[in-house]
Amino acid sequence: MIFEIRDLRFASPATVSRAGILYISDDSGYQWESYIASWLDKLLRMESINNAKQKREDLKTLFKKYMAGTLFYIKKNCKLLITVAPISMVASVCAILENLLKDEFSNIEYVVAFAIIWCCGGALAEKENMDYRK
Repeated sequence: MIFEIRDLRFASPATVSRAGILYISDDSGYQWESYIASWLDKLLRMESINNAKQKREDLKTLFKKYMAGTLFYIKKNCKLLITVAPISMVASVCAILENLLKDEFSNIEYVVAFAIIWCCGGALAEKENMDYRK
């Protein structure tokens, strides 16, 4: 049995040791980077994506170029309406791209930028006279 919990605030040391609890942090970026790698591999197997190999390489380059910097900027400089984990933002970007990439685009970088803006900027808010959406 696997249980996913938010924190161990009310767990006793005995509970932790007997249940064999593992703490896996999502702050380091490994989870979302692994998610992207897995999603890009899945992209190769999708029949509905034209030129999947070339798009995979282009997407890999664009994710390296934009994703880490965007997530870092949001974490350090922005306030969110609701707490959103970085992996949730990345999963949303991949879901949007999966649908958009079924069509042909002359510039895939614009499509990736659109997806990142939509998914990462969607939870930004105006707080304390500062508009983080801009």
